[in-house]
Amino acid sequence: MRARSMAVFVCMIGCAKQGAAPAPSAPPAPAGPGAVAPGGAGLVPPTTPPELAVPAGHKLTFMAAAKGVQIYECAKDASGAPAWKLRAPRADLIDDTGAAIGSHYGGIAKGLPPGPYWEAPDGSRVHGAKPVSVANPGSIPLLRLEAADTAGSGVFGKIAFIQRLDTTGGVAPTAACEAGKQVEVPYSAKYYFYSTP
Repeated sequence: MRARSMAVFVCMIGCAKQGAAPAPSAPPAPAGPGAVAPGGAGLVPPTTPPELAVPAGHKLTFMAAAKGVQIYECAKDASGAPAWKLRAPRADLIDDTGAAIGSHYGGIAKGLPPGPYWEAPDGSRVHGAKPVSVANPGSIPLLRLEAADTAGSGVFGKIAFIQRLDTTGGVAPTAACEAGKQVEVPYSAKYYFYSTP
């Protein structure tokens, strides 16, 4: 009986090597948060308030969580009184394991035109503009931005729209301020990037 079982086992191995069809490979795992998914495979667009919807035909191609700070600077407001104003964001873009996969910053930090930027290790970047916002009480607003311009041919090279969702923290201080002072307020968010049709 043992010899027969061994013969069957050996035959199974031999038959597989002699042209039996290989077992089908498992389908690729869907892209998780922060993963680059070519063509948007495995990424599902989030549900958002109508104001933040991305025009039909655009494809969700990339998503990343962000952890960092919103940098506020004390400057004169319209009445001439000192008030906290957003200077720039500074955050790491991270994947679902917590590994850094890019950066988010303000143009003012790198001598670029004003506004927010997202940059990948492949050198590509996108510059956001025309923000549409929806309040998120206790945290910085949810946003939809259009790409003002892009650079490079990597992951951010064809981005047309960006959504900032699931924001936590980052709200400007309410205390009185001294002109010229800066403060960094921790925040987190998820960014969704959509490519042109």
